[in-house]
Amino acid sequence: MRILIVDDELAAGTYLQSIIEQVPGVSTDIATSGEEALKKASVNQPQAVFLDIDMPDINGLELARTLAKENEDLSFVFATAYPDYALEAFELYSVDYILKPFDKERIKKTVKKLLDKSRYSDEVPVLIKTVKQNVFLKPSNILYIEAQPSGNIIQTLNGIHITKENINDLHSKLPQYYFFRCHRSYVVNLKRIKEIVPSGRTFQIVLETSEKIPLSRNQEKTFRMKLQK
Repeated sequence: MRILIVDDELAAGTYLQSIIEQVPGVSTDIATSGEEALKKASVNQPQAVFLDIDMPDINGLELARTLAKENEDLSFVFATAYPDYALEAFELYSVDYILKPFDKERIKKTVKKLLDKSRYSDEVPVLIKTVKQNVFLKPSNILYIEAQPSGNIIQTLNGIHITKENINDLHSKLPQYYFFRCHRSYVVNLKRIKEIVPSGRTFQIVLETSEKIPLSRNQEKTFRMKLQK
């Protein structure tokens, strides 16, 4: 995700950048004025903007209005020392309103929320050849894929699909940042996991639907690292 930080105080913008870039999956740029922000946004096409409100040339609210006309899907986070503009900011297009001095964990939580929003809103349905017909499935609706000799099972929020497609081919069609091969016979949607529970000498993954699927010992370490991103 490309994030543009706009603050007329470079030190504040740089500090905010150092926090945001602790979250994997983002790149940042800094503008120290509204005019510079407009130029950088036109070139870099950010997906989210963290912006101060009190700036000398163009205030943050006006800047947000202008940027939104160019890109209606742009997400805004107002990062400011002034609480008085919160209502007006939320009436615009903002995802969050963060007051200075910055709370690091709050900022990182907001960035992760932006990442999730971007990933799901931009997802493209994938074509799956089932034994009955070809269907388009949204990746976020897929809970897991299970390899079976008679045909691989694709479990979705809305039901089951049976396909003869190879599990490796199915996995390659899905967004790699939130689908994981947790077992030689299973691919799981990381966004649908509720918890991990012990099961003998290994573990089971419990989904938000309460279904359980195995986590192989060979994949456990990689799986936990993936969840931390």
